[in-house]
Amino acid sequence: MNNQQFTQPLGETLKQSGLISPAQLEVALYDRQIYTEMRIGEIFSSRGWVEQATADFFAEQWSNCLAEVEKYPLGFYLQKAGLITCKQAEEILKEQPRSLIRFGSLAVIKGWINQTTLDFFLVNLFPLEATQSSTISSLNSKVTAGSTLIENGNLLTKEALDSQPTVIDEIDYEDIPWVG
Repeated sequence: MNNQQFTQPLGETLKQSGLISPAQLEVALYDRQIYTEMRIGEIFSSRGWVEQATADFFAEQWSNCLAEVEKYPLGFYLQKAGLITCKQAEEILKEQPRSLIRFGSLAVIKGWINQTTLDFFLVNLFPLEATQSSTISSLNSKVTAGSTLIENGNLLTKEALDSQPTVIDEIDYEDIPWVG
């Protein structure tokens, strides 16, 4: 587990999870200087970039989720974060036996979350399962999710990241077997 996740600012966490862009973070930080009575999560929500429930989840519950020794299923966390509804989770669970596609991949295919968000949850909550992610395993070498790196199935620290010559920013989704 990456201890920096416990103290990381909300904006950085949302950016690494693929829920906001770097430009949106910059705008929100600027807005924070003007609207001093607003929390950064409220600014993201007021601009329509992130649901308030999602900002609250990452601000108030994320570090507890990271610290849990016994993890709940992925769908539980996606629902708690307000990224999918109970009905959407039920739909995925009904479709899984027929499609043989993992929960998170189905959520991505249906457009309810993006791949960066899925990888962020997997790397931070289920590091061993993250190596089995369709996009992560299809690269068969390196994938970044925030400041965590998976190389040949091993999680590396930020220091290890800094020593890496290249970082994969784009994933070629045409090479992923579950898309086609």
